Amino acid sequence: MGLIPQNAEKSVPYENWLAYLKNLALFCLRKAHLSQKCGTKYRALDHWQVFLLHAFSNVSLDEASDELNQLRWENSQNHQRRKIFPKQYKGKYQRKERMCPNGDQVRKYRSTLPKYLIDNLNQYIFEQQIEYALENKLISWELEFIVDNTDQWYYGQDRYPKNQYITQGHNGPGTKRKRKYLGVMIKSGSTYLYCGVDIIKKKHSNVLFIIDTIDWLLQKGFKIKHVLADRWFPTYEFLTELEIRHIQYIGPYKKFAPIKRILVKYLKTGKDYIVSYTIKGAPAKNYKKTGMKIWLIITNGQGRRLREIRTEYLTKTKSEKDCLKELMVMLTTYQPPKGKKRKQGWAVQIFNRYLKRWQIETGFRDLNRIAPPSNARTNARKFLMTSVRYWVYNCWQLERARRKKLRQCPKSWKRGPTLRRFEYCVIKIETCV
Repeated sequence: MGLIPQNAEKSVPYENWLAYLKNLALFCLRKAHLSQKCGTKYRALDHWQVFLLHAFSNVSLDEASDELNQLRWENSQNHQRRKIFPKQYKGKYQRKERMCPNGDQVRKYRSTLPKYLIDNLNQYIFEQQIEYALENKLISWELEFIVDNTDQWYYGQDRYPKNQYITQGHNGPGTKRKRKYLGVMIKSGSTYLYCGVDIIKKKHSNVLFIIDTIDWLLQKGFKIKHVLADRWFPTYEFLTELEIRHIQYIGPYKKFAPIKRILVKYLKTGKDYIVSYTIKGAPAKNYKKTGMKIWLIITNGQGRRLREIRTEYLTKTKSEKDCLKELMVMLTTYQPPKGKKRKQGWAVQIFNRYLKRWQIETGFRDLNRIAPPSNARTNARKFLMTSVRYWVYNCWQLERARRKKLRQCPKSWKRGPTLRRFEYCVIKIETCV
């Protein structure tokens, strides 16, 4: 018989991520000079343990608090010869003695946390997770920066402008209103980590938060090769801020009227699929300013050749409107090389770099699998419960990256746990501590 059991996955050495996140949150509370006691019986640690168990176990706050209460009673009886059971209280409803706060008490504690504390928590915990990755050589000093938005649909009665965080959409399941969150991710090798999250007000720019996050990473000593983002991000304000910091940009561009004229010209002539273009800001502010020079690459996102689309346009097999739908415009601040063949390779390389942006989309889907939708009503409480998901996601990615560096171990250890397996094993470790 070997030393390795039949199911090698069970013996993988996990980090105690639940205790890691609890310690970070409590340190931030002490730094903000907030009380560590909540009432006469429970401490802030008890409430934060329910928060994180709620995220790791993918259950509601009530179920998470009940599970934690049961675990504490079982652990208190492990080394007792005479078992002690919870007292039964008198009254109309059945109530028993508890060793941790219930769901309503956790929600009341959550409502006392101010918005600035949640922002500080995010910044501190993301910073510590990135430092952990650096110390364990899971990431390098060269990064790719990925930005995108995600929506959470809203079914309450708040409306804009009373609640400035409620925006309007068009394709929600049974509603047209939503909260919009901005997620910022870094990529180093095969490791993806969130380094920032923010809730966006309606009619407010998200450029300030993105630039603040970039400046924070640059001050840490990181080098950002380029920014990858979707088609609504490349504005004059954003691109000029990146140019000051010598950071390049790659992403699609909206088909405004001048862009459509460029596409129609290409369909007619077949020349210049790489076009220089000047982007300007709002006319009232930047009318007399010189614009910023960028480069547009005409391509197709479904793998079709541009020659085939142009042939369909010239033979009138498809209308001009349908042909324009098949064309995709990529925007970049990288300077194209000289020479026909070198330009072709450069354009393919730019498009392949952009494909890495899809990891943030799959990350948003994984975030929805981490914890059930919260019933928090205020923006600050909703933002807190959303932020906890990002912390758990980063712990999962760190565990996967740490596994890949293991040597002289079974191959099943290196594959990395699935999200469900990771959450299950972390909870099991917590119950054994």
